[in-house]
Amino acid sequence: MDLVQSPSDSLRGSSTPRGQAFTTSEANGSFEPEASMHGLPPPDVLSSLVDTYFAHVQNQPYCFFHPGRFRQRLSDGLLPDYLIFAVIASALRFSKNSYYNGSYSQATTIYARESWKQLVMSWLATESDPDIYICQAITLLSIIDFTAGRRHQSWLKIGLSIRIAQDLCLMMEPDPSLSYEDQEERRRVFWSIYILDKLCSCGRARPAAIADAHCRVQLPCDDAAFRDNVYKTTSTLDQILGAGDSSTYYPEGGLALVVLVACILGRSAQHSIHECSKGETWLPPWDSKSEFATIYSVLLQLEARFELGGSINEAIQRNCLPGGGPDMQIVGSLIFAKAIFHTSQCILHHPFLLSLQLKSNGLKAPASFLSRALQTCREHACSMSELLSDSSRAGCTAFYSFIGYCATVASGIHTLFLNSTDIYIHQKAVECMKYDKAFLEQFSPFWAHGKTMSLILQNLAGQSISSTSLVTSPPNTEALDQNMTGILWAAVDYTTMCTKVPELELDLMLGERAVNGSFTSNHYFSPPLALLGEQAPYSDLMFDTASPITAFLRGSSMNFGG
Repeated sequence: MDLVQSPSDSLRGSSTPRGQAFTTSEANGSFEPEASMHGLPPPDVLSSLVDTYFAHVQNQPYCFFHPGRFRQRLSDGLLPDYLIFAVIASALRFSKNSYYNGSYSQATTIYARESWKQLVMSWLATESDPDIYICQAITLLSIIDFTAGRRHQSWLKIGLSIRIAQDLCLMMEPDPSLSYEDQEERRRVFWSIYILDKLCSCGRARPAAIADAHCRVQLPCDDAAFRDNVYKTTSTLDQILGAGDSSTYYPEGGLALVVLVACILGRSAQHSIHECSKGETWLPPWDSKSEFATIYSVLLQLEARFELGGSINEAIQRNCLPGGGPDMQIVGSLIFAKAIFHTSQCILHHPFLLSLQLKSNGLKAPASFLSRALQTCREHACSMSELLSDSSRAGCTAFYSFIGYCATVASGIHTLFLNSTDIYIHQKAVECMKYDKAFLEQFSPFWAHGKTMSLILQNLAGQSISSTSLVTSPPNTEALDQNMTGILWAAVDYTTMCTKVPELELDLMLGERAVNGSFTSNHYFSPPLALLGEQAPYSDLMFDTASPITAFLRGSSMNFGG
């Protein structure tokens, strides 16, 4: 993998341009979680974590830094400590550095807390103007919080980073007097925040905050041009998603392609998850002028132009390093773009979400429309699961945090076909669920919310809900009890999936909350027998019953980390 060389032992210690100093705890040459104060790690450890960050975090999918520029500024002592703490906290989940004695989760929490504390002291307490470093650090911290289950803190930090980005005018073209590296870095910071905003909008009551109409900055250039400091003019979001002409620049992959599919994912979530289709101007999804039809049309255009529906194997073969392995900086973004594309289709055509829309608007859908929607949903769920399986077999599994959501949505759809009378559809559902199970087992050691996703799928698989019961016309939503409705919502709600397991029972409240978002119900879901290790339908598809989730349900202690 092409990485810029790490700086030597000239890496700075714990001094900061803002004039603050912090004690270190390296007297015994290792990290001490019990220490009351924590400074930056020793130079060699810091260098290793920076390497880990650019190998496993950068471009997966977010890109906040120009690698060479970041390393040079770090070596010159020009980066504030709060930013360095945020970077190494983001890298620790992928680190195997012996300095931490296995306490990676604890170190992540400590470093993230230290980053936020310093940021508050150096910015909010002094009421100074924000800068790009503050924007980068807060966004990194919001991702750490969100994936650790600290959803309220993360939601506030995401909103703060969006407002800071707007205050810095990152949604507009940067000042041409800036160096090329700085101009492109600012673009990438904005588009990374944009992607994060759209991904998080897949959670209920978490609508996207950035309006596409306000995004006037051009899309990121390709990774090679950015790395080699080659200026390249690209197109804006509006130019690509609009009519387009011969001068329109279409990205071949990378961050720009992820931006495009994230844009459509946000629109799919807005339409299907947030139930914003109510009102006098709402058109039924089978109307050619409806929002549903518009989103579906754009998805087809993206699929045709960027081959998002095809196999990932050819892309992997085209993007190999000189040593023969896949270049994950390129292949990873393609896998992620395909995953978001398939997930967008799944959300748009999800039988549960469609049935709720039809019920809320009192509509009877054409049987042919429901049949095609169900088929499209199942096909893309299968494609999503096969994407994970093919990537794994090719040795390039992408452990982006949001791919866990994609796998869970797809697997949740497969559970609706386990009782299909069509033997092929049934067998395909079983096969794809095994792919998703294998992926989440690999995913969970890196991301704590993978265990929550497994819990949700265990509950859904134990309900024996039939897809056909959801796509009758009119929809037979009355056949779903409160428990089923709550679990179906959990299988498409990113916020619930990123909830700590001890809090999940509160998030799977039933009654009014499961239907319309009310928080007044006192009904709670009870886990099915499968979670307690007892016999359940399709028990061979159940996720690990000896997991920390089961330990929680049995009253044992656990630690998911941060």
